[in-house]
Amino acid sequence: MTNFIFNNFLHKPFVSQIILFLSRISIGLFFFTTGFNKVFVEKNSAIMLETIAAAGIPYPEFTAVIISLFELVFGFFMIIGLLTQISGIILFFICFVALCTVGIYIIPTGESIITWLSWFFYIHDFIYMMILGYLITNKSKILSIDMFLEKYIHRHQ
Repeated sequence: MTNFIFNNFLHKPFVSQIILFLSRISIGLFFFTTGFNKVFVEKNSAIMLETIAAAGIPYPEFTAVIISLFELVFGFFMIIGLLTQISGIILFFICFVALCTVGIYIIPTGESIITWLSWFFYIHDFIYMMILGYLITNKSKILSIDMFLEKYIHRHQ
């Protein structure tokens, strides 16, 4: 019984790689689509600008465009598995800034620590940061350009 609990098929490296692959594709699609909508849909560009200006982030017009482009480009890189670690770090930073400047302010004031934590863990930016942290610290070996680049570089050194 303990063998089933502590050494079942879910603990195999291949299963971990499938989960890593699905996480990379999912978070990449999320950032790519949100970035795309912020860059190419005027209404969403205006909402992004308004959010950044309200958060007090410097140079809101420039920052809104750069963040939107970063989400689009680095989200796409995540999908194809190109520069995954660097892309993850950049997207992690975007989520961290969003969490600190906008996200935590949705939490009602005067709540108990348990209720406050419940609200905090509900904020999507925190969850995205955890997924990105997982992707930053693990190499994806399934359908990843990084994997092919690494093999190519090692062969030609």
